[in-house]
Amino acid sequence: MECPACHTANPSGQKFCGTCGRKLESTCPNCGATNPPQYKFCGTCGGNLAVSGTILLASTGLITKANPKASALLGYAAEAIEGKPFSLFVEREDLVVFFSHWNELRSSSKRQSFEIALKHKKGKSLYLLLDFDLNDHGGEEASEVRVSLNEIADRRKVSAQRQFQEDLLNLIFSTTDTVRTASNRHLEYSIQDALKKLCLITDTDRSFIYTFNRQLKCVEPAYQWCKTASAEDDPPESKNVPLETIKHAIVRLRKEQVFVVKDVAELTPSERFELLAWHQEEVGAVICHLIYCAKRPVGIIGVSQKSAGRDWDPYCIALVKFLGQLMADKLGVGGTESIQTVDVRKQTGRPAPSKPELDSKTPKVIDITEKRPWSPTNDDESSIRRASAHTLTETGAARNPTHPMLIEKLSGRKSTDQQQVFPRDDGLVLLTCPQCGIQESVSSDQFVNLGNALSVTCPCRKTFTAVLEKRRAFRKAVKLAGHFALTGDSDTKGAAESIWGLMVVRDLSKAGLRFSTTKADLLKQGDQLMVRFHLDNSNKALIHKPAQVISVTGNEVGCRFEGDDSYDITLGFYFI
Repeated sequence: MECPACHTANPSGQKFCGTCGRKLESTCPNCGATNPPQYKFCGTCGGNLAVSGTILLASTGLITKANPKASALLGYAAEAIEGKPFSLFVEREDLVVFFSHWNELRSSSKRQSFEIALKHKKGKSLYLLLDFDLNDHGGEEASEVRVSLNEIADRRKVSAQRQFQEDLLNLIFSTTDTVRTASNRHLEYSIQDALKKLCLITDTDRSFIYTFNRQLKCVEPAYQWCKTASAEDDPPESKNVPLETIKHAIVRLRKEQVFVVKDVAELTPSERFELLAWHQEEVGAVICHLIYCAKRPVGIIGVSQKSAGRDWDPYCIALVKFLGQLMADKLGVGGTESIQTVDVRKQTGRPAPSKPELDSKTPKVIDITEKRPWSPTNDDESSIRRASAHTLTETGAARNPTHPMLIEKLSGRKSTDQQQVFPRDDGLVLLTCPQCGIQESVSSDQFVNLGNALSVTCPCRKTFTAVLEKRRAFRKAVKLAGHFALTGDSDTKGAAESIWGLMVVRDLSKAGLRFSTTKADLLKQGDQLMVRFHLDNSNKALIHKPAQVISVTGNEVGCRFEGDDSYDITLGFYFI
Protein backbone atom coordinates (compact mmCIF):
# COMPACT_ATOMS: atom_id res chain seq x y z
CA MET A 1 0.00 0.00 0.00
CA GLU A 2 1.63 3.28 -1.15
CA CYS A 3 1.55 6.34 1.09
CA PRO A 4 -0.09 9.31 -0.73
CA ALA A 5 2.28 11.74 1.05
CA CYS A 6 5.78 10.24 0.78
CA HIS A 7 4.98 7.44 -1.74
CA THR A 8 6.60 4.83 0.46
CA ALA A 9 5.42 1.24 -0.09
CA ASN A 10 3.81 -0.24 3.05
CA PRO A 11 2.52 -3.77 3.78
CA SER A 12 -1.12 -4.45 2.99
CA GLY A 13 -3.43 -3.84 5.94
CA GLN A 14 -1.09 -1.35 7.63
CA LYS A 15 -3.05 1.67 8.91
CA PHE A 16 -0.25 4.23 9.13
CA CYS A 17 2.82 4.90 6.98
CA GLY A 18 6.01 3.57 8.52
CA THR A 19 8.04 6.49 7.09
CA CYS A 20 5.99 9.65 7.66
CA GLY A 21 3.22 8.40 9.97
CA ARG A 22 0.37 9.49 7.70
CA LYS A 23 -2.94 7.62 8.03
CA LEU A 24 -3.24 5.30 5.05
CA GLU A 25 -6.95 4.51 5.18
CA SER A 26 -9.84 6.92 4.75
CA THR A 27 -13.01 6.62 6.84
CA CYS A 28 -16.30 7.24 5.06
CA PRO A 29 -18.28 9.96 6.91
CA ASN A 30 -21.54 8.35 5.73
CA CYS A 31 -21.21 4.63 6.60
CA GLY A 32 -17.95 4.52 8.59
CA ALA A 33 -16.25 2.01 6.27
CA THR A 34 -12.47 2.22 5.73
CA ASN A 35 -11.05 2.70 2.23
CA PRO A 36 -7.56 2.66 0.61
CA PRO A 37 -5.86 6.09 0.35
CA GLN A 38 -6.33 6.34 -3.41
CA TYR A 39 -10.14 6.05 -3.14
CA LYS A 40 -12.13 9.26 -3.70
CA PHE A 41 -15.50 7.58 -3.10
CA CYS A 42 -16.40 4.96 -0.52
CA GLY A 43 -16.21 1.40 -1.85
CA THR A 44 -19.14 0.37 0.42
CA CYS A 45 -21.76 3.13 0.00
CA GLY A 46 -20.29 5.29 -2.80
CA GLY A 47 -20.20 8.40 -0.64
CA ASN A 48 -17.68 11.19 -1.18
CA LEU A 49 -14.75 10.63 1.20
CA ALA A 50 -13.93 14.35 1.33
CA VAL A 51 -17.37 15.59 2.37
CA SER A 52 -18.07 17.96 5.21
CA GLY A 53 -21.53 16.63 5.93
CA THR A 54 -24.33 14.32 4.84
CA ILE A 55 -28.10 14.94 4.57
CA LEU A 56 -30.84 12.42 3.72
CA LEU A 57 -33.84 13.63 1.72
CA ALA A 58 -37.24 12.03 1.24
CA SER A 59 -38.66 11.65 -2.26
CA THR A 60 -40.60 14.87 -1.64
CA GLY A 61 -37.39 16.81 -1.01
CA LEU A 62 -37.85 17.07 2.78
CA ILE A 63 -34.82 16.62 5.04
CA THR A 64 -35.18 13.41 7.07
CA LYS A 65 -31.75 13.32 8.68
CA ALA A 66 -28.66 15.53 8.91
CA ASN A 67 -25.39 14.55 10.53
CA PRO A 68 -23.63 17.02 12.89
CA LYS A 69 -21.19 18.21 10.21
CA ALA A 70 -23.99 19.12 7.81
CA SER A 71 -26.09 20.95 10.40
CA ALA A 72 -23.02 22.82 11.71
CA LEU A 73 -22.16 23.82 8.16
CA LEU A 74 -25.57 25.50 7.79
CA GLY A 75 -25.40 26.99 11.30
CA TYR A 76 -28.46 25.14 12.66
CA ALA A 77 -29.09 22.33 15.10
CA ALA A 78 -29.96 19.03 13.39
CA GLU A 79 -33.52 19.02 14.74
CA ALA A 80 -34.07 22.57 13.44
CA ILE A 81 -33.62 21.60 9.78
CA GLU A 82 -35.13 18.10 9.79
CA GLY A 83 -38.62 17.99 8.29
CA LYS A 84 -38.01 21.12 6.16
CA PRO A 85 -37.56 21.17 2.36
CA PHE A 86 -33.93 21.27 1.30
CA SER A 87 -34.77 23.92 -1.32
CA LEU A 88 -35.49 26.31 1.57
CA PHE A 89 -31.73 26.52 2.20
CA VAL A 90 -30.78 27.04 -1.47
CA GLU A 91 -30.01 30.58 -2.66
CA ARG A 92 -32.82 31.79 -4.92
CA GLU A 93 -30.62 32.23 -8.00
CA ASP A 94 -29.44 28.61 -7.68
CA LEU A 95 -32.87 27.00 -7.29
CA VAL A 96 -33.00 26.19 -11.01
CA VAL A 97 -29.70 24.30 -10.61
CA PHE A 98 -31.01 22.33 -7.65
CA PHE A 99 -34.28 21.33 -9.33
CA SER A 100 -32.54 20.42 -12.60
CA HIS A 101 -30.22 17.93 -10.89
CA TRP A 102 -32.96 16.71 -8.57
CA ASN A 103 -35.22 15.81 -11.50
CA GLU A 104 -32.31 14.26 -13.40
CA LEU A 105 -31.48 12.05 -10.42
CA ARG A 106 -35.08 10.92 -9.95
CA SER A 107 -35.51 10.10 -13.64
CA SER A 108 -32.15 8.49 -14.46
CA SER A 109 -30.88 7.30 -11.03
CA LYS A 110 -27.42 8.65 -11.99
CA ARG A 111 -25.20 10.36 -9.45
CA GLN A 112 -25.33 14.17 -9.70
CA SER A 113 -22.34 16.33 -8.72
CA PHE A 114 -22.54 20.14 -8.96
CA GLU A 115 -21.64 23.42 -7.25
CA ILE A 116 -24.33 25.44 -5.54
CA ALA A 117 -24.80 28.27 -3.04
CA LEU A 118 -26.69 27.53 0.20
CA LYS A 119 -27.95 29.94 2.86
CA HIS A 120 -26.26 30.02 6.24
CA LYS A 121 -28.26 30.87 9.35
CA LYS A 122 -26.37 34.18 9.66
CA GLY A 123 -27.38 35.18 6.14
CA LYS A 124 -24.09 34.57 4.35
CA SER A 125 -23.78 32.35 1.28
CA LEU A 126 -22.00 28.99 1.42
CA TYR A 127 -20.37 27.68 -1.75
CA LEU A 128 -20.58 23.89 -1.71
CA LEU A 129 -19.96 20.91 -3.92
CA LEU A 130 -23.05 18.69 -3.67
CA ASP A 131 -23.28 15.00 -4.57
CA PHE A 132 -26.80 13.60 -5.05
CA ASP A 133 -27.15 9.82 -4.95
CA LEU A 134 -30.02 7.42 -4.33
CA ASN A 135 -29.83 5.70 -0.96
CA ASP A 136 -29.92 1.95 -1.74
CA HIS A 137 -31.99 -0.14 0.72
CA GLY A 138 -30.83 -3.60 -0.30
CA GLY A 139 -32.95 -4.14 -3.39
CA GLU A 140 -36.03 -2.26 -2.23
CA GLU A 141 -37.17 0.78 -4.15
CA ALA A 142 -35.04 3.73 -3.13
CA SER A 143 -37.12 6.28 -1.24
CA GLU A 144 -34.31 8.50 0.02
CA VAL A 145 -31.64 10.68 -1.58
CA ARG A 146 -28.27 11.02 0.07
CA VAL A 147 -26.72 14.51 -0.26
CA SER A 148 -23.01 14.90 0.45
CA LEU A 149 -21.83 18.45 1.18
CA ASN A 150 -18.25 19.64 0.70
CA GLU A 151 -17.35 23.28 1.29
CA ILE A 152 -15.28 24.72 -1.57
CA ALA A 153 -14.91 28.37 -0.54
CA ASP A 154 -11.12 28.08 -0.17
CA ARG A 155 -10.81 26.26 -3.46
CA ARG A 156 -12.90 28.90 -5.22
CA LYS A 157 -10.74 31.64 -3.72
CA VAL A 158 -7.51 30.05 -4.93
CA SER A 159 -9.03 29.35 -8.33
CA ALA A 160 -10.26 32.95 -8.61
CA GLN A 161 -6.80 34.27 -7.74
CA ARG A 162 -5.24 32.11 -10.44
CA GLN A 163 -7.81 33.29 -12.96
CA PHE A 164 -7.14 36.91 -12.00
CA GLN A 165 -3.42 36.43 -12.63
CA GLU A 166 -4.18 34.97 -16.06
CA ASP A 167 -6.53 37.88 -16.85
CA LEU A 168 -3.86 40.34 -15.74
CA LEU A 169 -1.28 38.77 -18.05
CA ASN A 170 -3.78 38.77 -20.93
CA LEU A 171 -4.49 42.45 -20.25
CA ILE A 172 -0.77 43.28 -20.36
CA PHE A 173 -0.18 41.36 -23.59
CA SER A 174 -3.28 42.69 -25.37
CA THR A 175 -2.65 46.30 -24.31
CA THR A 176 0.98 46.07 -25.40
CA ASP A 177 -0.13 44.70 -28.76
CA THR A 178 -2.76 47.42 -29.20
CA VAL A 179 -0.46 50.33 -28.38
CA ARG A 180 2.53 48.88 -30.25
CA THR A 181 0.62 48.40 -33.49
CA ALA A 182 -1.16 51.77 -33.39
CA SER A 183 -0.12 54.26 -36.05
CA ASN A 184 0.09 58.03 -35.51
CA ARG A 185 -3.34 58.49 -37.02
CA HIS A 186 -4.99 56.04 -34.62
CA LEU A 187 -2.94 56.52 -31.48
CA GLU A 188 -5.82 58.21 -29.65
CA TYR A 189 -8.09 55.16 -30.00
CA SER A 190 -5.45 52.81 -28.65
CA ILE A 191 -4.60 54.96 -25.64
CA GLN A 192 -8.27 55.45 -24.80
CA ASP A 193 -8.77 51.67 -24.93
CA ALA A 194 -5.75 51.12 -22.66
CA LEU A 195 -7.10 53.66 -20.14
CA LYS A 196 -10.49 51.96 -20.20
CA LYS A 197 -8.96 48.59 -19.34
CA LEU A 198 -6.82 50.19 -16.62
CA CYS A 199 -9.89 51.81 -15.06
CA LEU A 200 -11.92 48.59 -15.12
CA ILE A 201 -9.32 46.22 -13.70
CA THR A 202 -8.31 48.65 -10.92
CA ASP A 203 -12.02 49.29 -10.19
CA THR A 204 -11.61 53.08 -10.18
CA ASP A 205 -13.79 55.93 -11.37
CA ARG A 206 -11.36 57.59 -13.75
CA SER A 207 -8.05 57.01 -15.53
CA PHE A 208 -6.14 59.86 -17.13
CA ILE A 209 -2.99 61.10 -18.88
CA TYR A 210 -1.71 64.68 -18.56
CA THR A 211 1.14 66.05 -20.65
CA PHE A 212 3.60 68.89 -19.98
CA ASN A 213 3.42 71.91 -22.29
CA ARG A 214 6.72 73.77 -22.46
CA GLN A 215 5.37 76.84 -24.22
CA LEU A 216 2.44 77.46 -21.88
CA LYS A 217 4.32 76.27 -18.76
CA CYS A 218 1.35 74.13 -17.74
CA VAL A 219 -0.03 70.62 -17.47
CA GLU A 220 -2.57 69.75 -20.17
CA PRO A 221 -5.20 66.99 -20.10
CA ALA A 222 -4.51 64.69 -23.05
CA TYR A 223 -6.63 61.56 -22.47
CA GLN A 224 -9.08 60.31 -19.88
CA TRP A 225 -11.69 57.61 -19.46
CA CYS A 226 -14.52 57.74 -16.90
CA LYS A 227 -16.42 54.65 -15.81
CA THR A 228 -19.60 56.54 -14.90
CA ALA A 229 -19.85 58.48 -18.16
CA SER A 230 -22.18 57.00 -20.77
CA ALA A 231 -20.97 56.27 -24.26
CA GLU A 232 -22.87 59.31 -25.64
CA ASP A 233 -21.48 61.77 -23.09
CA ASP A 234 -18.15 63.51 -23.32
CA PRO A 235 -15.85 62.98 -20.33
CA PRO A 236 -15.82 65.76 -17.72
CA GLU A 237 -13.83 68.72 -19.05
CA SER A 238 -10.43 69.30 -17.48
CA LYS A 239 -8.51 72.52 -17.82
CA ASN A 240 -4.85 73.36 -18.17
CA VAL A 241 -3.07 73.89 -14.85
CA PRO A 242 0.00 76.17 -14.56
CA LEU A 243 3.11 74.39 -13.34
CA GLU A 244 3.61 77.10 -10.73
CA THR A 245 0.30 76.10 -9.12
CA ILE A 246 1.33 72.47 -8.62
CA LYS A 247 5.09 72.81 -8.30
CA HIS A 248 5.26 70.87 -5.00
CA ALA A 249 3.32 67.95 -6.50
CA ILE A 250 5.67 67.91 -9.50
CA VAL A 251 8.71 67.94 -7.22
CA ARG A 252 7.30 65.02 -5.23
CA LEU A 253 6.55 63.10 -8.42
CA ARG A 254 10.06 63.66 -9.74
CA LYS A 255 11.47 62.41 -6.46
CA GLU A 256 9.18 59.39 -5.93
CA GLN A 257 7.90 58.77 -9.52
CA VAL A 258 4.77 57.17 -8.03
CA PHE A 259 2.40 59.24 -5.86
CA VAL A 260 -0.08 56.99 -3.98
CA VAL A 261 -2.82 58.61 -1.88
CA LYS A 262 -5.20 56.46 0.15
CA ASP A 263 -7.22 59.41 1.49
CA VAL A 264 -6.83 62.94 0.14
CA ALA A 265 -8.05 64.32 3.46
CA GLU A 266 -4.87 63.02 5.12
CA LEU A 267 -2.63 65.24 2.97
CA THR A 268 -1.29 68.56 4.17
CA PRO A 269 -3.44 71.59 3.21
CA SER A 270 -0.97 72.70 0.52
CA GLU A 271 -0.72 69.20 -0.99
CA ARG A 272 -4.49 68.80 -0.94
CA PHE A 273 -4.95 72.22 -2.59
CA GLU A 274 -2.53 71.35 -5.39
CA LEU A 275 -4.08 67.92 -6.00
CA LEU A 276 -7.61 69.28 -6.19
CA ALA A 277 -6.51 72.19 -8.38
CA TRP A 278 -4.82 69.73 -10.71
CA HIS A 279 -7.75 67.31 -11.03
CA GLN A 280 -10.45 70.01 -10.70
CA GLU A 281 -13.00 67.48 -9.52
CA GLU A 282 -13.88 65.48 -6.42
CA VAL A 283 -11.04 63.05 -5.64
CA GLY A 284 -10.84 60.78 -2.59
CA ALA A 285 -7.95 58.46 -3.52
CA VAL A 286 -5.47 58.60 -6.37
CA ILE A 287 -2.36 57.03 -7.93
CA CYS A 288 -0.11 59.17 -10.14
CA HIS A 289 3.03 58.14 -12.01
CA LEU A 290 5.52 60.39 -13.81
CA ILE A 291 6.25 59.26 -17.37
CA TYR A 292 9.80 59.69 -18.63
CA CYS A 293 11.11 59.60 -22.18
CA ALA A 294 14.85 59.97 -22.82
CA LYS A 295 15.34 60.80 -19.12
CA ARG A 296 12.94 63.75 -19.36
CA PRO A 297 9.37 63.93 -17.97
CA VAL A 298 6.73 64.00 -20.70
CA GLY A 299 3.49 63.36 -18.81
CA ILE A 300 1.59 61.95 -15.86
CA ILE A 301 -0.63 58.85 -15.88
CA GLY A 302 -2.90 57.74 -13.06
CA VAL A 303 -6.24 56.56 -11.72
CA SER A 304 -8.57 58.15 -9.19
CA GLN A 305 -11.83 57.52 -7.40
CA LYS A 306 -14.22 59.75 -5.53
CA SER A 307 -14.49 57.67 -2.35
CA ALA A 308 -11.64 57.86 0.16
CA GLY A 309 -9.92 55.18 2.23
CA ARG A 310 -8.90 52.98 -0.70
CA ASP A 311 -6.28 50.36 0.19
CA TRP A 312 -4.45 50.24 -3.12
CA ASP A 313 -3.42 46.73 -4.12
CA PRO A 314 0.16 46.40 -5.40
CA TYR A 315 -1.09 45.32 -8.82
CA CYS A 316 -2.91 48.68 -9.23
CA ILE A 317 0.33 50.59 -8.74
CA ALA A 318 2.23 48.18 -10.98
CA LEU A 319 -0.34 48.53 -13.79
CA VAL A 320 -0.20 52.33 -13.71
CA LYS A 321 3.61 52.22 -13.91
CA PHE A 322 3.51 49.62 -16.68
CA LEU A 323 1.18 51.65 -18.89
CA GLY A 324 3.23 54.78 -18.24
CA GLN A 325 6.40 53.05 -19.42
CA LEU A 326 4.57 51.50 -22.37
CA MET A 327 3.38 54.90 -23.60
CA ALA A 328 6.60 56.80 -22.91
CA ASP A 329 7.81 56.79 -26.52
CA LYS A 330 4.30 57.56 -27.74
CA LEU A 331 4.11 60.72 -25.64
CA GLY A 332 7.68 61.97 -26.04
CA VAL A 333 9.15 63.63 -29.09
CA GLY A 334 12.23 61.47 -28.68
CA GLY A 335 10.36 58.48 -30.07
CA THR A 336 8.98 57.82 -33.51
CA GLU A 337 5.50 59.01 -32.52
CA SER A 338 4.20 61.82 -30.30
CA ILE A 339 1.00 63.47 -29.21
CA GLN A 340 -0.21 66.25 -31.45
CA THR A 341 -1.81 69.43 -30.23
CA VAL A 342 -5.02 68.31 -31.95
CA ASP A 343 -5.51 65.68 -29.23
CA VAL A 344 -5.49 68.36 -26.55
CA ARG A 345 -7.77 70.64 -28.55
CA LYS A 346 -10.32 67.85 -28.75
CA GLN A 347 -10.45 67.61 -24.97
CA THR A 348 -10.20 71.30 -24.05
CA GLY A 349 -12.09 72.90 -26.93
CA ARG A 350 -9.47 75.64 -27.32
CA PRO A 351 -7.37 76.51 -30.39
CA ALA A 352 -3.79 75.31 -30.60
CA PRO A 353 -1.43 77.53 -28.62
CA SER A 354 1.17 79.59 -30.39
CA LYS A 355 4.86 79.00 -29.76
CA PRO A 356 6.35 81.93 -27.83
CA GLU A 357 10.05 82.60 -27.71
CA LEU A 358 11.74 80.72 -24.87
CA ASP A 359 14.23 82.23 -22.49
CA SER A 360 16.67 80.69 -20.05
CA LYS A 361 14.10 80.81 -17.25
CA THR A 362 11.64 78.56 -19.06
CA PRO A 363 11.23 75.23 -17.18
CA LYS A 364 12.85 72.30 -18.95
CA VAL A 365 9.60 70.46 -19.66
CA ILE A 366 8.97 68.36 -22.76
CA ASP A 367 7.38 70.16 -25.70
CA ILE A 368 4.62 67.92 -26.98
CA THR A 369 3.63 70.32 -29.77
CA GLU A 370 6.70 69.72 -31.94
CA LYS A 371 6.05 68.49 -35.42
CA ARG A 372 5.72 64.73 -35.83
CA PRO A 373 7.69 62.75 -38.39
CA TRP A 374 6.18 62.61 -41.89
CA SER A 375 2.82 60.86 -42.03
CA PRO A 376 0.65 60.87 -45.16
CA THR A 377 -2.95 62.03 -45.00
CA ASN A 378 -5.83 59.83 -46.03
CA ASP A 379 -6.21 61.83 -49.26
CA ASP A 380 -2.55 61.71 -50.25
CA GLU A 381 -2.90 58.62 -52.44
CA SER A 382 0.22 59.37 -54.43
CA SER A 383 2.30 59.41 -51.24
CA ILE A 384 0.78 56.11 -50.17
CA ARG A 385 1.57 54.56 -53.52
CA ARG A 386 5.14 55.79 -53.28
CA ALA A 387 5.36 54.25 -49.81
CA SER A 388 4.04 50.97 -51.19
CA ALA A 389 6.78 50.94 -53.79
CA HIS A 390 9.51 51.50 -51.18
CA THR A 391 12.76 49.60 -51.61
CA LEU A 392 12.52 46.05 -50.24
CA THR A 393 14.94 44.15 -48.10
CA GLU A 394 16.19 40.69 -49.00
CA THR A 395 13.33 39.18 -47.01
CA GLY A 396 10.74 41.19 -48.94
CA ALA A 397 9.81 43.52 -46.06
CA ALA A 398 9.94 47.30 -46.32
CA ARG A 399 12.91 48.99 -44.73
CA ASN A 400 10.62 51.73 -43.46
CA PRO A 401 7.65 49.92 -41.84
CA THR A 402 6.10 53.27 -40.84
CA HIS A 403 4.79 53.70 -44.39
CA PRO A 404 1.12 52.70 -44.37
CA MET A 405 -0.59 49.93 -46.22
CA LEU A 406 -2.58 50.88 -49.28
CA ILE A 407 -6.29 50.19 -48.75
CA GLU A 408 -8.61 50.16 -51.77
CA LYS A 409 -12.12 49.13 -52.60
CA LEU A 410 -12.14 45.52 -53.76
CA SER A 411 -12.78 45.21 -57.48
CA GLY A 412 -13.29 41.81 -59.04
CA ARG A 413 -12.80 38.54 -57.22
CA LYS A 414 -11.37 38.20 -53.71
CA SER A 415 -7.72 37.30 -53.36
CA THR A 416 -6.75 33.77 -52.37
CA ASP A 417 -4.93 35.33 -49.39
CA GLN A 418 -7.99 36.30 -47.37
CA GLN A 419 -8.11 37.12 -43.68
CA GLN A 420 -11.10 37.81 -41.46
CA VAL A 421 -10.66 40.81 -39.16
CA PHE A 422 -12.65 42.00 -36.17
CA PRO A 423 -13.14 45.52 -34.79
CA ARG A 424 -11.36 45.99 -31.46
CA ASP A 425 -12.66 47.85 -28.43
CA ASP A 426 -10.71 50.93 -29.54
CA GLY A 427 -12.57 51.07 -32.89
CA LEU A 428 -9.58 49.88 -34.91
CA VAL A 429 -8.94 46.83 -37.06
CA LEU A 430 -5.54 45.12 -37.10
CA LEU A 431 -4.25 44.13 -40.55
CA THR A 432 -1.38 41.64 -40.79
CA CYS A 433 0.57 41.04 -43.99
CA PRO A 434 0.72 37.25 -44.59
CA GLN A 435 4.11 37.61 -46.33
CA CYS A 436 6.31 39.92 -44.23
CA GLY A 437 4.28 40.03 -41.00
CA ILE A 438 4.03 43.84 -40.83
CA GLN A 439 0.96 44.93 -38.86
CA GLU A 440 -1.03 48.15 -39.07
CA SER A 441 -4.11 49.32 -37.22
CA VAL A 442 -6.70 51.10 -39.37
CA SER A 443 -10.05 52.60 -38.55
CA SER A 444 -13.07 50.35 -39.03
CA ASP A 445 -14.68 53.33 -40.82
CA GLN A 446 -12.63 52.31 -43.87
CA PHE A 447 -14.86 49.26 -44.21
CA VAL A 448 -17.99 51.37 -43.77
CA ASN A 449 -16.93 53.69 -46.58
CA LEU A 450 -15.39 51.19 -49.01
CA GLY A 451 -17.20 47.93 -48.30
CA ASN A 452 -17.09 44.81 -46.16
CA ALA A 453 -14.13 43.35 -48.11
CA LEU A 454 -11.11 45.52 -48.96
CA SER A 455 -7.99 45.03 -51.02
CA VAL A 456 -4.86 45.72 -48.96
CA THR A 457 -1.39 46.25 -50.45
CA CYS A 458 1.52 46.01 -48.01
CA PRO A 459 4.71 48.10 -48.49
CA CYS A 460 6.36 44.75 -49.36
CA ARG A 461 4.02 44.68 -52.43
CA LYS A 462 1.98 41.75 -51.13
CA THR A 463 -1.76 42.13 -51.86
CA PHE A 464 -4.37 40.38 -49.76
CA THR A 465 -8.09 40.70 -48.95
CA ALA A 466 -9.37 41.78 -45.53
CA VAL A 467 -12.98 40.86 -44.70
CA LEU A 468 -14.61 42.60 -41.74
CA GLU A 469 -16.77 40.62 -39.32
CA LYS A 470 -19.73 42.98 -38.95
CA ARG A 471 -21.14 41.60 -35.73
CA ARG A 472 -21.23 44.10 -32.89
CA ALA A 473 -19.09 41.79 -30.76
CA PHE A 474 -16.84 38.88 -31.60
CA ARG A 475 -18.64 35.55 -31.21
CA LYS A 476 -16.89 32.45 -30.00
CA ALA A 477 -18.20 28.96 -30.72
CA VAL A 478 -18.45 27.12 -27.40
CA LYS A 479 -20.22 24.18 -25.79
CA LEU A 480 -21.04 25.17 -22.21
CA ALA A 481 -23.67 23.46 -20.08
CA GLY A 482 -25.87 25.76 -18.01
CA HIS A 483 -29.35 26.66 -16.84
CA PHE A 484 -31.94 29.29 -17.68
CA ALA A 485 -35.06 30.51 -15.92
CA LEU A 486 -37.77 33.02 -16.72
CA THR A 487 -37.12 36.05 -14.51
CA GLY A 488 -39.12 35.91 -11.27
CA ASP A 489 -40.33 32.43 -12.10
CA SER A 490 -37.75 30.43 -10.16
CA ASP A 491 -38.99 29.52 -6.68
CA THR A 492 -39.91 26.45 -4.63
CA LYS A 493 -42.88 25.66 -6.87
CA GLY A 494 -40.58 25.78 -9.93
CA ALA A 495 -40.06 22.03 -10.20
CA ALA A 496 -43.53 21.60 -11.62
CA GLU A 497 -44.83 24.98 -12.79
CA SER A 498 -42.05 27.43 -13.74
CA ILE A 499 -40.37 27.87 -17.12
CA TRP A 500 -36.75 26.86 -16.51
CA GLY A 501 -34.41 24.14 -17.59
CA LEU A 502 -31.06 22.96 -18.86
CA MET A 503 -29.32 24.64 -21.77
CA VAL A 504 -26.14 24.31 -23.81
CA VAL A 505 -24.49 27.57 -24.87
CA ARG A 506 -23.49 27.24 -28.53
CA ASP A 507 -21.85 30.61 -29.14
CA LEU A 508 -20.98 33.46 -26.84
CA SER A 509 -19.96 37.12 -27.07
CA LYS A 510 -19.66 40.06 -24.71
CA ALA A 511 -23.07 41.21 -25.97
CA GLY A 512 -25.08 37.99 -25.77
CA LEU A 513 -25.32 34.27 -26.37
CA ARG A 514 -27.10 31.57 -28.33
CA PHE A 515 -28.15 28.39 -26.52
CA SER A 516 -30.11 25.27 -27.29
CA THR A 517 -32.75 23.75 -25.03
CA THR A 518 -35.62 21.28 -25.28
CA LYS A 519 -37.93 23.96 -23.84
CA ALA A 520 -37.33 26.56 -26.55
CA ASP A 521 -40.98 26.35 -27.62
CA LEU A 522 -42.00 27.79 -24.22
CA LEU A 523 -40.01 30.99 -24.84
CA LYS A 524 -40.85 33.93 -27.06
CA GLN A 525 -39.17 37.13 -28.20
CA GLY A 526 -38.94 39.73 -25.44
CA ASP A 527 -38.89 37.26 -22.51
CA GLN A 528 -36.55 38.21 -19.68
CA LEU A 529 -34.31 35.34 -18.55
CA MET A 530 -31.61 34.64 -16.02
CA VAL A 531 -28.86 32.53 -17.55
CA ARG A 532 -26.26 30.67 -15.53
CA PHE A 533 -23.23 28.81 -16.90
CA HIS A 534 -19.53 28.27 -16.29
CA LEU A 535 -16.86 29.40 -18.75
CA ASP A 536 -14.25 26.93 -19.92
CA ASN A 537 -11.30 28.96 -18.61
CA SER A 538 -8.99 27.67 -15.88
CA ASN A 539 -11.21 29.07 -13.12
CA LYS A 540 -14.45 27.75 -14.63
CA ALA A 541 -15.74 31.26 -13.92
CA LEU A 542 -19.46 31.46 -13.21
CA ILE A 543 -21.57 33.79 -15.36
CA HIS A 544 -24.99 34.60 -13.93
CA LYS A 545 -26.64 37.42 -15.90
CA PRO A 546 -30.04 38.69 -17.00
CA ALA A 547 -30.72 38.35 -20.71
CA GLN A 548 -33.52 39.21 -23.12
CA VAL A 549 -34.73 36.74 -25.76
CA ILE A 550 -34.13 38.16 -29.25
CA SER A 551 -35.04 35.16 -31.40
CA VAL A 552 -36.29 31.58 -31.14
CA THR A 553 -35.51 29.21 -34.00
CA GLY A 554 -36.27 25.54 -33.51
CA ASN A 555 -34.61 24.48 -30.27
CA GLU A 556 -32.17 27.42 -30.29
CA VAL A 557 -32.63 30.71 -28.47
CA GLY A 558 -30.71 33.93 -29.17
CA CYS A 559 -30.33 36.35 -26.24
CA ARG A 560 -28.85 39.77 -25.52
CA PHE A 561 -27.26 40.40 -22.14
CA GLU A 562 -28.90 43.07 -19.98
CA GLY A 563 -27.44 45.32 -17.29
CA ASP A 564 -23.87 46.19 -16.29
CA ASP A 565 -22.14 44.21 -13.56
CA SER A 566 -18.89 42.52 -12.61
CA TYR A 567 -19.57 39.65 -15.02
CA ASP A 568 -19.04 42.08 -17.91
CA ILE A 569 -15.38 42.35 -16.90
CA THR A 570 -15.10 38.55 -16.63
CA LEU A 571 -16.52 38.14 -20.14
CA GLY A 572 -14.30 40.94 -21.41
CA PHE A 573 -11.16 39.14 -20.28
CA TYR A 574 -12.51 35.85 -21.63
CA PHE A 575 -12.37 37.33 -25.15
CA ILE A 576 -8.96 39.01 -24.87
